[in-house]
Amino acid sequence: MEPRKQEILKAVVREFTTSAVPVGSQSLARSHFVHLSSATIRNELSELADLGYLVQPHTSAGRIPTDRGYRYFVDFLMDAEPVPKHVTAFIGEEMRAAPSDAQVLVERVATTVAAVTQNAAVVSAPHGPLARVKHVDLVSLEPSEVLLVLLVEGNLIRQQVFAIAQSAEQPELTRLAAKINSELASHDRDDVGMRLEGLAEGLEKEILTRLGDALEMFERGSETLVVHDGVRNLLRQPEFAEAARLRDVLEVLEQTRYLTDLLQQLVGDSDLQIVIGSENTTSQLRSCAVILTTYGPSKRIKGVLGVVGPTRMNYGQVVGRLQTVARAANERMLEAGI
Repeated sequence: MEPRKQEILKAVVREFTTSAVPVGSQSLARSHFVHLSSATIRNELSELADLGYLVQPHTSAGRIPTDRGYRYFVDFLMDAEPVPKHVTAFIGEEMRAAPSDAQVLVERVATTVAAVTQNAAVVSAPHGPLARVKHVDLVSLEPSEVLLVLLVEGNLIRQQVFAIAQSAEQPELTRLAAKINSELASHDRDDVGMRLEGLAEGLEKEILTRLGDALEMFERGSETLVVHDGVRNLLRQPEFAEAARLRDVLEVLEQTRYLTDLLQQLVGDSDLQIVIGSENTTSQLRSCAVILTTYGPSKRIKGVLGVVGPTRMNYGQVVGRLQTVARAANERMLEAGI
């Protein structure tokens, strides 16, 4: 794209992000390009529209960016906006005040992201590609029913009740749990599978089979905690004045398992992902932008934090603030041993 077109597209995105009003040539000439005539700017706007970067909502109106225009802006024109000191201080205070509990920390991260970005926040609990046993408890509920309480590294917990073929008393279950904690602590599902190969049918084999299943659920991410906050921020945006648009977004946010899969799908191997409008594979988010980054105490144990908002978003500002929250959350998790 020619430099002048780039500058005009950049100005349109900035103006529209602030005002939510289509941007005209006179406004651009007055605020950004005093050395250019309105006629010259109009011609450039028309050519940008022909190229698919801008659209004119109706005759005689100014222009607004298309999804393609936002994509070009994000990829080539966006300037990272420094995070103000008072915002950085607020983020640090919120993270330092979070209790040493994985679930509560995830909730605090979500509320912090919503507060500093003024969009809807989505945060998933950190988890690793291989769930490793940290501690196991076995509790007898009925003669033939057992409660498995599994804590994996990263301090994520899963509780599951299942039936066993033969009844077992609590002392036997306690001894078996102690054996598992002694022999399989810090081990993953593959190690549990290897242990199963040498076992005859019996209680230990049943319990280890269920333990392997629970570890697999963690690895698939279907049990990863997802928290969203800040939906009220969307209500302030003119794009969501139509109830149908807001309802579409809420439907996605309320489907926790689906949202978990979506977050993992969007981020993949990247530490930052920006998905704009029609790029979303989910039809309910076609009018939204989704910005995601990763956080966690290590490269192996990661969660996702991000925002959902209108495509008319201050991308440079949101990216900077998301990354600042991610760094502060990482520090808090390391400090708390989460």
